[in-house]
Amino acid sequence: MSGSKPLPDRGDLNQPSVFQQVEMSKVFVSGVNVRRSPGDVVDLMQSIDEEGILEPLLVRPVDGRYELIVGSRRFEAAKRLGMREVPAVVRTMGDEDALIISLVENIQRRDVEPEEEYDALMKLKKLNPALYSTTDQLAKAIGKSRQYVEDRVAAVEAVNTIRRGTKKSAIAVRQSPTMEERKEGVLPISHAGFLHKAEESPAVQKLSEEKRAKRLSALADTIAELSAPEARRVVEQFVKAPQRPMDEIKRETEALRASKIEVVLDQQVAAGLKKVAEEREMTVEAVAALAIRAWLRLNKYI
Repeated sequence: MSGSKPLPDRGDLNQPSVFQQVEMSKVFVSGVNVRRSPGDVVDLMQSIDEEGILEPLLVRPVDGRYELIVGSRRFEAAKRLGMREVPAVVRTMGDEDALIISLVENIQRRDVEPEEEYDALMKLKKLNPALYSTTDQLAKAIGKSRQYVEDRVAAVEAVNTIRRGTKKSAIAVRQSPTMEERKEGVLPISHAGFLHKAEESPAVQKLSEEKRAKRLSALADTIAELSAPEARRVVEQFVKAPQRPMDEIKRETEALRASKIEVVLDQQVAAGLKKVAEEREMTVEAVAALAIRAWLRLNKYI
């Protein structure tokens, strides 16, 4: 077609792969490897020291050197052990295929975090917008469901909103952070997904960009250490009136959590509850729960 841009070179995955020992000094890591960090490799070092590298790295030749595609942890462990050579499969491929293979392999091994997946997916979109501009196309490329891709993109973009608006660099999203990490601002992917839903709500969208980021940051701090069901309930109350103090929202959530009962109120009581709810920017249900609790305490029923 006249005027169309050529697609990026994808290489030929049908080319024969070559198994060989490659010098560690000639192996390098670049942007096509999705891992930001190899993580803890102490146990792997011990295994390699005792048994060697059982599965070769995957690399591609680049100007007399070898670019690492798959095997970041094995490479890091070998480097720390002072190995001079490592077994590798050498295969010629383009950037697009290198990125897809790195992402798919790490997803299958569960060796990749949501933010690493997100970065790789965004790079893939830039490399070839014609093939990877939609969620469905990205999902097909990595062999995952549309929902899988949507969940990761939504979670990371919610965290990015907070980073941009508050300069809060400590906040992050991981698949399964420890409780200590959560105390430092690292969110499970489920919680980051709740943040995204909060961000998309009409009440939050009405806030200025700066105010939105600050309120989402406060919400993230509040839900970070909660279980997923508790975090979801807090978010559900937050979106009804996002400018209220988080302590108040949390108390309201706890008041509503115990049990739900249906009651019929006379018009005067209903009007009074509605007036209080509007003045305090709370839900009618939350005001009713707090009022009932206060009456029961006053009369020493609880």
